[in-house]
Amino acid sequence: MIKATTVAVGLILAASATSAFADAGALETLGAECAAQLTLPPPACACIVAKAAELNDNQQAFLAASVTKDEATAATQRGKMTINELTEAGMFMATSPQACMQGG
Repeated sequence: MIKATTVAVGLILAASATSAFADAGALETLGAECAAQLTLPPPACACIVAKAAELNDNQQAFLAASVTKDEATAATQRGKMTINELTEAGMFMATSPQACMQGG
């Protein structure tokens, strides 16, 4: 019983750690793609990353997959999100670059 509990706790901790690394990776990807695809100045890309950090993990992963054209991951993430979350992610993509170029 104790061994099973220890294994379960270890799996939960591992999943949490993986999620945290994935989130950081999604934000890093968004920052890099901002510079590469949108050719925005570093302060505007930093603003976009800061705004993306306010989104949930699935939205961040969806956005990172979308901008890198990873259709399989984008589809998987889309399946995990509600209509409201998808709408919020879409609005982020539509409005954040201009808002960040105008100072925030």
